[in-house]
Amino acid sequence: MQTEMFPKIGLAFSGGGNSSSFYIGFLEVLDEHNLKPSYIAACSGGSLVAAAYACGTLEEFKQKIFTLNKEALKNYYVRSKNKGGFFSLDPLEEAVRTFTKGKTFEEVRPLMGFVAVDIETGEKVLLCMGDIARAARISCTLPGVFEPVRWGGKTLIDGRLLTMVPGDFLRLANMDITVGINMRGTKHIFSERFINGKKVYNFLKKILFIKAIESFFHSFDEFENMDLGEKPGIFTVIGKSLDLAIAANKIDSEKNEACDLMISPQTPTQKTWEFTPESLRLDYQCGRDIATQYIPQIIKLIESKKVPAL
Repeated sequence: MQTEMFPKIGLAFSGGGNSSSFYIGFLEVLDEHNLKPSYIAACSGGSLVAAAYACGTLEEFKQKIFTLNKEALKNYYVRSKNKGGFFSLDPLEEAVRTFTKGKTFEEVRPLMGFVAVDIETGEKVLLCMGDIARAARISCTLPGVFEPVRWGGKTLIDGRLLTMVPGDFLRLANMDITVGINMRGTKHIFSERFINGKKVYNFLKKILFIKAIESFFHSFDEFENMDLGEKPGIFTVIGKSLDLAIAANKIDSEKNEACDLMISPQTPTQKTWEFTPESLRLDYQCGRDIATQYIPQIIKLIESKKVPAL
């Protein structure tokens, strides 16, 4: 007798705002309906939740999240001793490791990949091997604010620089059904003011050749002459990141990020940027509500993708 093969579900999580508590609620509802993902591709805060979920500590992570506020967040970063960012996320990495229990990607299920960007080459990098806590920390490394992380011969920063919803990695992982969640609604992590400012600088540099301007902005060009392995300065990181964001803005990102189902939720704190235990609980409940709302569509996709087993 033939039985049906259950399609592989892939989830693509963006970051931003109180996304961590939203994703906790979303994943809880999927589990309650026995709709367990086979792969999670994530950025930023989505990586933290995916890490706890795959390591079986989501409930503990949730309880920790519900105690956070802006003051408590200061415990997860320290002043950087290097020149690539104002702060270091070393404390965050160690805190995440208490939830990952020191596990590697190879040891857990579902399979996961956290998105980063190599500041040296400008390429997207999928972190899917080795220490989960280190990869999650890297995926939260906002350029200029936090120092880049040197890992695997690459200098890595937040993957949201080039992608908001990593749906392309779900397709590379051969998922039958892809569900993306966009918590940001923007194409890149920098504001339009920063993007436009860098465009003006690039224009002036190209056509005017004014020495005063060249001298003032020299720090933006350190990257071009940087020796391999040398740690870039903060202005180098910001300048290079802005150039990459400008280039990425010209690409049809919606096509790259396209999923079978794309969810763009409006969370209660999306416009206020609150960060209190109360706001985190509101976004957690929003995650549960949104998941419940979309369960019928996900089930419909599953039914359409089921195939008889050989």
